[in-house]
Formats: sequence, structure tokens, C-alpha cells
Amino acid sequence: MNDEERWFRNTSGLDAEGLCKAYAECGKPFVEMGKYGERIEAADHAYIQQGEKLDFSIEFNEETDQITIFDGENFEYKGLRETLFPEQAEPEVTLTVAECGEFHNLGEFYENIPTVEEAVAIWKQIPPERMHGIPAIGINVHTPGTEAFEDVGIDILSGKRIDLDILEYIPDIKGNPQAMEVVAALVAKLPEMEIDGNMSENFEAKVWEKRMPDLTPAEQLAVEIDRFTYDYDTALYHDNSQSMTENVSEIAEALKQRDTHDIALWLADIAADRTGSEERKRAMELLEKLAEYKPLAKIEEMEEQNYNMVDNVLNNGAGEKARKEENKKGQECPAARTSLKARLAEKKALVSGQGKDHEAQENIKNNQREM
Repeated sequence: MNDEERWFRNTSGLDAEGLCKAYAECGKPFVEMGKYGERIEAADHAYIQQGEKLDFSIEFNEETDQITIFDGENFEYKGLRETLFPEQAEPEVTLTVAECGEFHNLGEFYENIPTVEEAVAIWKQIPPERMHGIPAIGINVHTPGTEAFEDVGIDILSGKRIDLDILEYIPDIKGNPQAMEVVAALVAKLPEMEIDGNMSENFEAKVWEKRMPDLTPAEQLAVEIDRFTYDYDTALYHDNSQSMTENVSEIAEALKQRDTHDIALWLADIAADRTGSEERKRAMELLEKLAEYKPLAKIEEMEEQNYNMVDNVLNNGAGEKARKEENKKGQECPAARTSLKARLAEKKALVSGQGKDHEAQENIKNNQREM
């Protein structure tokens, strides 16, 4: 970086402090500070020696950068950009555990707990037979340099419920990313708790992200498939999914039942599409993981009947011919993106219908026997 200095005549109406603040927030001061003043070219430098009153200047050299403000009588060095308005210290977010959530001074009370894991462990150790009140876990936000009485704190968990509604009235916690990370970790750590209030889409995704290490392989794969469906077509995901939790639960149940045929078909359709290389790659990776959950024999038999197959081989080539015709139609007229949730719903309806048909046939047989 070459030594350089630029002079500007202040046209913004900002005072010295305002100019310093604007300068401190600039990513590229030489470019961005121009909107606060009129540039004075190098040929006008002589004005300085003649006592002309310039408003501010910016200097860059090999080591650092600085701003100088003219206060009307003389030039005043204001300082380096990174020291004019130092970043505010990060707030300290800790947890509390109270034997009595309503009155913390009754029974045991623990504070300054650094992690959710430690807070939950302490909370679980409180004997349930104690009658001081309902145990609670709270969150506390302390700003360095302030007194303890200025801290912002609230109980989040009480009994068997986690209250997210209350955060709507506490912006110092709701608007603090670090604090919300802790709240998400608490929700993730105790999935059996009832939730008061609605989880935002991003918050719910964060909760599942934190739950991943403690999930079964099937549940982990269900989360991965859910996130892929969200990224693949977010609008379609919103149309067919009420929440991430419900969608993950449905996919995980399908994996446990090894009812994966429709999921595999949906992923295979995406893997065969050459328009999005990243989507194809992710779909193929999920297909490899899905291979561990092979469909049950009954489902295989049902699909063989539906697709005119015998022992996983198309009967007399009829199915192959139909598939070629479908592929040809798809090339001529690209189909709209399909929803995994819609496929699963159709499959559920089909299985339910077949079950009712089977039950009706059994009733007819029983009636004939009685006659």
C-alpha cells in the first residue's frame, strides 16, 4: 500500500464525532467517505499553508490508516479507524438452575453455569420429592463493564415445559444470537419437553442440527433428506410440510419401516436430472445411504404387481417399453418438480386402500362360510 492522503470539504453536516463514527464503520474509507465531503485535489494542497479551513482528511500509509478532523481552528488527530469506536465486548451468556422457579431464594440455586449440559445435569439431580416448588432452568445475559443488577435473565424451562413465547417480550435475549444458540441447545437437549410458542424455521433447523449427534442413524438420515428437500425447492417444501419436525418424523418412520421405495424413486429422478450438478451429487450421496434401508418383502411384492414385474425383472418387457415412453415424454416436456411429501402421502393412501380391500374380501369369505 502506497502512502496517500486525501482531503475533503465536509458537505454532510456531521460534526467531528459523526465523521469519526462514519469513518470507523467504512470498509473502504477512501471510496466511502467521499459521500460525506467534496474531494479536494492535490493541486489545492497549497490552501493548507495559506490557512484555508479544510474539514477532514484521510491518510493511508504502509502501517495503518487514520482520519484527521479540522475543528475550525486547527487540525486535530482523531485516531485510527479500529480504535475510534472499539467493538462492544461480547455479552456473557450463562445458565441458572433453581429448585424453585417462582422464588429462587427458596431451595437450591445455581448460577453462572457455562454449558447446557452442566445445567441439565444439575437440574436432573434435584430430588423430585422436594416441595419447594417447580425446578427451572434459566438464561442470563451479562454485558461486561456493567453491574450484575443490569443483567437480563429469565427462566426458560419450568417443570416439563420450555417457554419460547416469553422471549418475544425480551429483545435482549431474542435479539442476541449467542443467547438464542444457548436456547436452541437447551431445546435440542430435552426433546421430550413441551414447547410453548412457535419455533421459527431457522430456529427449528438449528435445534435439529444440535440434536444430530444424539440421533439414531435413521433419524440422522431423515434430517439430511429433509434438508435436501428444503434446499431443492423451498417453495414446494412449504406447500407440503407443516414443520421440519413433522417431516423428519415421517421420513424417519418410513426408514424404520423400510418403506423407502418412493424416497428412492424421488432421489433417483433428481440424480438423473443433469441441470443441477450439486443437486445431483447430493441426491446420489443420499441414495447410497438409503441403500442400507432396503424395502420389506411385502412392499417389493406390491411394487412388482404394480409395475408388471416378476422377481424384480420386468415381465415380457412391457414395463420397459412404458418406461421408455415416459422418458421420451419427459424429454419433450419437462415435468414440474415433484414433492417427496406428496409421494409419501400417495403411498400411504395406496397402502391404506389395499388394506381396506383385503379386509372386505376377508369379510365376504367369512359371510360365505357362515351361510
